[in-house]
Amino acid sequence: MTEETKKRINELILENLADKIKLSENIKKKLEPFADLPAEKVADAILKQFENLLSSELCDLIIHLIEQEVAVAKAATLNAELAEKPAEQEIDVKIEPKIVPEPAQSTHTESVMEIYGSKERFPSEKFDIELKVNDWFYVYGFCYAPDSSGKGIPSKKLAIKGIDQTNNIFLLDYGDVRFFLNKLNASDYILDKTNKLSLNISKANKFKYEHEKILNILRSEEILVPLPFWTIIQNHENIIQKIEDNYVELLRSLIDVHDATDWDVEVFAYDKHIIELPIIASAGKDRVPARETRLKGSVSRDVKILEKLLFKEKNLAQEIHSQLLLHSMKARVDFIIRLDNAFMDDWKSILSVRYTVNKDKRKNFHKTIKTLQQEYQEYELMIRVTSPSVRFSFKQ
Repeated sequence: MTEETKKRINELILENLADKIKLSENIKKKLEPFADLPAEKVADAILKQFENLLSSELCDLIIHLIEQEVAVAKAATLNAELAEKPAEQEIDVKIEPKIVPEPAQSTHTESVMEIYGSKERFPSEKFDIELKVNDWFYVYGFCYAPDSSGKGIPSKKLAIKGIDQTNNIFLLDYGDVRFFLNKLNASDYILDKTNKLSLNISKANKFKYEHEKILNILRSEEILVPLPFWTIIQNHENIIQKIEDNYVELLRSLIDVHDATDWDVEVFAYDKHIIELPIIASAGKDRVPARETRLKGSVSRDVKILEKLLFKEKNLAQEIHSQLLLHSMKARVDFIIRLDNAFMDDWKSILSVRYTVNKDKRKNFHKTIKTLQQEYQEYELMIRVTSPSVRFSFKQ
């Protein structure tokens, strides 16, 4: 591109920007606080911040988001063109090199076309949830919003129950970000000293399991940035405000998770649940006299049952690790349960591994986790997946 061409393109961008600023009611509203100040000084201050924006890392962020939007638009156009082709011509379209474009060299663009399609990832229904000022919401995490037209108004209700197994998860799009959340029935919870919904130990243990299970379902279809357990916000408008206040950080987190190749997987078992399953509990029957051992919390258990419990948990850990290895380049095992581990009255880690996964294998990796979750549903194993390069939580 010649210098003259670059200069002309820059002039066109400035012309378009000036026109859009003049017509933007939102910008006019945001300028109201400056009404009593000298217009020239206000313009100079804003221009200086604008120059800082274009010379900072946010410039790369803007470029990345525009590339994503363009790639999605191209993919949608291509799909529409292919859909209009007569059936007998479809084979020709697929094999003709000049019609099917070569994959883009940018990994960002490839992933956008592969992942951020316009089709819905989960079965959904019309949104019919009544929202009130004092409502509490549980927020699971966020991903890229494929249509980029969200204004913070809930759109669709998914056919997926939330953490309470009562209310459905729904979508809330704001700009380029899509949030997953569900309404909570406040009467089902206790209040802490700050009048925030709180959990007793029993409910917290159950909800931790549901939280990770839901994240794994969402992650099997979307590149998701998860939020910490028990991220709850009161009032729909407060959610919008938090999104606005953290918007740049949200976008950065989306880029981080998009680029992530290392995934930490930790599998937890709940001894009290597994030990009551027939496959384990039957081990100690018809044994006279029963050999017992004293455990933490003064709980007595038959030694044979405990041996079978630990043996089963070790087998489960090894089976899960073997399945995930198939979709990773390498793995570093930090911990795997031994047969001399103790019985616990809480969630107990039985496997902790860091997997390195190529981007083209990432979706299969996360789908496998979802499948394993379903396969071992009887044991209610909690599979927690995180990335060392992706951490986000709303500022309190």
